[in-house]
Amino acid sequence: MTHWREPAPGEREAGDRSWEVVRSAFEARTPSPAGHNWRPIVIVALGVAVLAAAFTPPGLAVWSSLRDAVTSEDHLLSLPTEGRILVNSPSGAWVVKRDGSKRLLGGYLDASWSPHGLYLAAARGNDLVALEPNGSVHWKLARARPIGGPQWSYEGYRIAYLAGPALRVVNGNSTGDRLISPNVVGSGLPAFAWRPATHELAYRDNRNELVLLDVDTKRVLWRLTKTNGIERLLWSDDGQRLFVAGGEPMVVDAAGHVITAFSPQNLLPAAFAPRTRALAVVTSTNGQSTVSIYSGPRYKRRRVVFSGAGTFAGLAWSPDQRWLLVDWRSADQWIFIRSAAVRRIAVRNIGNTFDSGPEHFASLAGWCCP
Repeated sequence: MTHWREPAPGEREAGDRSWEVVRSAFEARTPSPAGHNWRPIVIVALGVAVLAAAFTPPGLAVWSSLRDAVTSEDHLLSLPTEGRILVNSPSGAWVVKRDGSKRLLGGYLDASWSPHGLYLAAARGNDLVALEPNGSVHWKLARARPIGGPQWSYEGYRIAYLAGPALRVVNGNSTGDRLISPNVVGSGLPAFAWRPATHELAYRDNRNELVLLDVDTKRVLWRLTKTNGIERLLWSDDGQRLFVAGGEPMVVDAAGHVITAFSPQNLLPAAFAPRTRALAVVTSTNGQSTVSIYSGPRYKRRRVVFSGAGTFAGLAWSPDQRWLLVDWRSADQWIFIRSAAVRRIAVRNIGNTFDSGPEHFASLAGWCCP
């Protein structure tokens, strides 16, 4: 049995290092038409009254006060709080700093943050690449099949990734690469996620079973066979709740026991609130999308926090838990929703901001680390 102890390069010095991002030249923008389309802003304002009651569990800020007006911007000029946002687009990965400056890492796809935000893991053709947010490459690992979906373990010592249909794991310094499962694609989307504070990996195998595997000991901890159409897996920060999105969405505990099952529908996107078990999810019905917060011991408490026409393509919580970012793809907007002293910031022209055009194919990949 092989024991992996090596961290990602420099990960131990997370508290002493900071990365520098060269502020890229402001990209040419497609001018906005004269006047403003206030319809999306009106929809935002209509949803604000429900926010005051959105959160009650301990540890969550109380969403209250309606005194602040909705703010609207034509472009992403800054972030409303600390941290950096990672965006994946057809042209590559974008790193957005607090002051609104952006850097494009051209040609890198499916990028994800390392635990302290010092590094990214990304795909470039058949190469798995570990690089800094300023584009400096630390290592590459070539595989025979195209790379996809790399994810870091909680401390940066492991990266799980796809090589074609196969699920593999490698050390954070590119050593010890090994096969986990030869085919996790099957008839649907691949789904896998590290359990926080462990080297346990939950994944959907090609029989559509949900498996939790200790990758260091190769021991299967549990297997859940009664699943259908798993599309994404998400762990709460404490590693005690796993949200299973797909045809039969549900929440299971760390032992694989079902806590609750939702009505059959595709609850995506979704995001656990930082340091809590409360879950934000998007549902879509008859052309209308809604962001709801589910909480309570069996997730029976539901509060609607935002609703609008069209598609919501992504959710991301700020590291300080005060803001929820909604990617309103149909409106080509990002909506920042603040939890205290309720405030809405609607940022338009997101497709042009990330060079993905009016169809807005850029996708949120995480709001990381102050």
